[in-house]
Amino acid sequence: VTAAALGGNDSFRRQLTTGLDAWMGAIDSALTRDSNGHHGVSVGDADGDGLEDLYISQPAGLPNRLFRARGDGTFEDVTERAGVGVLDDTSQALFADVDNDGDQDLILSTSAGPVLFLNDGTGRFTRVADAFRFEKGLQGLPMSMAMADYDRDGFLDLYLCVYSFSYGAGEGKAGTPMPYHDARNGAPSVLFHNDGHGHFVETTHEAGLDVGNDRYHFAAAWADYDGDGWPDLLVANDFGRKNLYHNKGLRDGKVTFEDVAAKAGVEDYGAGMSAAWLDYDNDGRLDIYAGNMWSDSGRRVTAEATFMPDAPAEVRALYRRHARGNSLLRGRGDGTFEDVSERAGAEMGRWAWSSDALDFDSDGWEDLYVVNGMLTRESGPEDLDGFFWRQVVARSPLTRVTGTHYDDAWRAINQLLVRGSIASHQRNVLLRNDGQGGFDDVSGAVGLDLDQDGRSFAVFDYDGDGDPDVAVMAARSTPQLRLFRNDFKDRGAAVAVRLVGRISNRDAVGARVSVQTDALRRTKIVQAGSGFLSQHSKELLFGLGASRRVVEMTVEWPSGRKQVFSDVPLNHRLVIEEGGQPRAEPFRAGRVAPLDVAATEPVPPPSGSWLYEPFPAPDFSLPDLGGQERSLQALRGRPALVLFWATTATASRAALLALAQGREALTQAGVGSVAIALDGPEDLPRVRAAASGITTVPVVVASEEVGLSYAILNRHLFMNRQDLRLPTAYLLDAEGSVVKVYRDRVEVSEILRDVGRIDATPAERLARALPFEGTLYSPAGRRNYLPYGRELLDQGLEAPAIVAFERAAQASPSASTLYQLGTLLVKSRQPAKARAAFERALEMRPDLSEASNDLGTILAQGGDLPGAIEKFRAALATTPDYPDALNNLGYALILTGRPAEARGLYERALALQPDFPEALNNLGLILGREGDLERAGSYFREALDKRPDYGEAANNLALVLVARVQTGDAIRLLEGFLERHPEFENTYITLAKIYLRVQRVEDGRSVLERLLRRNPAHREAREILQHTQQ
Repeated sequence: VTAAALGGNDSFRRQLTTGLDAWMGAIDSALTRDSNGHHGVSVGDADGDGLEDLYISQPAGLPNRLFRARGDGTFEDVTERAGVGVLDDTSQALFADVDNDGDQDLILSTSAGPVLFLNDGTGRFTRVADAFRFEKGLQGLPMSMAMADYDRDGFLDLYLCVYSFSYGAGEGKAGTPMPYHDARNGAPSVLFHNDGHGHFVETTHEAGLDVGNDRYHFAAAWADYDGDGWPDLLVANDFGRKNLYHNKGLRDGKVTFEDVAAKAGVEDYGAGMSAAWLDYDNDGRLDIYAGNMWSDSGRRVTAEATFMPDAPAEVRALYRRHARGNSLLRGRGDGTFEDVSERAGAEMGRWAWSSDALDFDSDGWEDLYVVNGMLTRESGPEDLDGFFWRQVVARSPLTRVTGTHYDDAWRAINQLLVRGSIASHQRNVLLRNDGQGGFDDVSGAVGLDLDQDGRSFAVFDYDGDGDPDVAVMAARSTPQLRLFRNDFKDRGAAVAVRLVGRISNRDAVGARVSVQTDALRRTKIVQAGSGFLSQHSKELLFGLGASRRVVEMTVEWPSGRKQVFSDVPLNHRLVIEEGGQPRAEPFRAGRVAPLDVAATEPVPPPSGSWLYEPFPAPDFSLPDLGGQERSLQALRGRPALVLFWATTATASRAALLALAQGREALTQAGVGSVAIALDGPEDLPRVRAAASGITTVPVVVASEEVGLSYAILNRHLFMNRQDLRLPTAYLLDAEGSVVKVYRDRVEVSEILRDVGRIDATPAERLARALPFEGTLYSPAGRRNYLPYGRELLDQGLEAPAIVAFERAAQASPSASTLYQLGTLLVKSRQPAKARAAFERALEMRPDLSEASNDLGTILAQGGDLPGAIEKFRAALATTPDYPDALNNLGYALILTGRPAEARGLYERALALQPDFPEALNNLGLILGREGDLERAGSYFREALDKRPDYGEAANNLALVLVARVQTGDAIRLLEGFLERHPEFENTYITLAKIYLRVQRVEDGRSVLERLLRRNPAHREAREILQHTQQ
């Protein structure tokens, strides 16, 4: 009923019918983060009218939305009136009465940290500055939140899950999650105690929740699983084990927790992404349902004998478990849990996000709903799930090791996923509880098997008829939000219960309600935050199946008070205040809104996009069709319009004509212009034909370098790295920086209006760069020039790359940024600047082992071996198990005459990373110098097997073969190597010397001549060749 319920709102049509990839392609990348879609939906009564409203979390640059229920099945957007149009990147929202004043306040999990809005009682919210007080500050990206009164003081406290997103070693605190199956290098999550005076104060350490608090935390859920009256905490972690923190209650004046996951049997190795408590078997004991990852590729790859062959059997089993799917853990009632996932048929969830319970048919048994999928894109390569398991997961070291191919693999897949797909087109799953301990997949039959890259869902009784309806959030899809009304006609009896605390917290979060009927017993708990990024209604919906009467209802309040009620009518909604009697009203009958006749059509983002932060345009100098040179430099000093077009792009001719017809008006306004065709040189006649009659606008044909540089520019103006869509025009300021982008069309009247707005204050630039109004509470972001510079360098465009790197260091001079800048300067062969960047990084963060290692490499290459050794040792002091630093230190020690010490370092490096070709080669060098040619040769051969393009290993192996009088084998080895890798110049020299040694002078000369044809200036080749001619 999405269109019928929400389609009347202009904001829904204009914002939420468009998926995040489209939005990220229209908003300046300086203001956005990514389009992974980690944004949730929450349910709560914002204005106290008794109806559940919807709050939708959005990425940075798009305002969160509050939709108020009208009571007739429709919603109205009251975001602006309520004051909650937050533009900060928001993953989740929680409605909760944090001050116990009788209304629902709002907490947001934003990228800058949690934010509190207090409700004035009428649905208008005011942000509380400095409401959350950290001990050490936020060290990662906030994800899910869950609330409970953990110390039973009557006020709701908050647990904030914090996640570490990483793109490789040296790029942030955590680096890559390692080892993949049990990563312990995540950012710490945070427990906040509500002091009852408007502040949440961190008590993570005081409460003992810093134990095991080093994982990749995605989701949390509170419940008193052992019935001792104190709420316990379940945390679902990616890349490994879960935490179950048992609340030990008040002792010595404080409440503390103990992680009992191992002894309780709930470590549940997996890619934990959702946490939920339920009573699936109606035994009155709480069970756990955890969302993990089911992967067909993962199951297949991890089952192969070639998968991680050196890993112990128990570790390989854990990797298979990582691909098994969701977990259902049955509470035994003694504080331990039994894994019944496979027996119950509850694993199927695919790449599962929010995974939680609802009794959709009201038969009295909790069913399971799972929203699935990661990144579905129509463009880009095929689904990368198989690549992920074979090329990333399979490369994981068994322990935490820095600087491995695993780091490189993470970087590679993250780059591919900027535009690629993984876990794509995975439908949501609804598993129906058969009442006998098992589940059946009925997804297609009930209409909830969405193919939408889902992330979260909220359960509530939208139409007041007593059964659960569902709002599903899939921010990457169109529409982002869907509302499903439950019309199951053969449903059972039901009771709905709303609790109001008096001694307990006002929302009664943590209360346990049991309903005993003549047919069954149901148990549910009041929660605030569950699943992943989700908040269900705090009203408890009890499906009671064929029950004809309620025998008794028991309410166990968070305060410890217990009430039992016997006179409870079926098919009624009950409101119970702590200590009082239930107030009952019958469920509403009939449907309150029509079904959707047709889906709301997506509204594309605007075709023009202002940039918040001007982006320097790459220089160019090209001849126009008349032979006159045209350059970006000549356009500087005034605004300019640069149009990119091609004869193969349908709308290009119209854009070119529009620019030509408006050239006089642009000139009068002081605006220069040039049209750059992206056709190839062979299409010059077609370009001339398309531009015939156009004399007012200079038309040039882009060189390959200019076309590539602007294609890369366009990919980095916006977050999702889109291709340059033709026609596209860039409005430049007088400094030659892009300030606005026009796609698909050129309207001179619009451009003329925009020219007058180029000079603007930061506030004005921010307002025009965003498609909707709202409030940004954290500082607007600075553009990250590092990925831009890296791509320029990868494409051989070194000059603009260096400019980008230097801008990156100026904009964000963090240790991580400076380290990355240094690595890229090394790649561009600027060791002096690289050294300065590494030294600055180490000044800011002396324990950055990667920077110490890479600085040592530069020093060694410059001849400063003592300085290099010092830096390599510093890297190892911080990270002892660092194979690259061990190898580098070993090589420096060899050069300083200490081969025995070096040998031990190489052996340690290979113990950590057996497939390390450089360490294999260097150990072979030591063995060769010791005269052990047979073992030396085996190491050189293994290094070459691990890295077939390793020229140094090929040369060394050839020399061993010659020394063992196997010259023919050596020649065949090097000739074959050069045939495959002709760029390795030292191999020509080695081969020529071998030929000359066995008196095959003409063959030696031929090899040297081949090298000189490639590099006429090669000094050694010329000297050897000259010597052979004497």
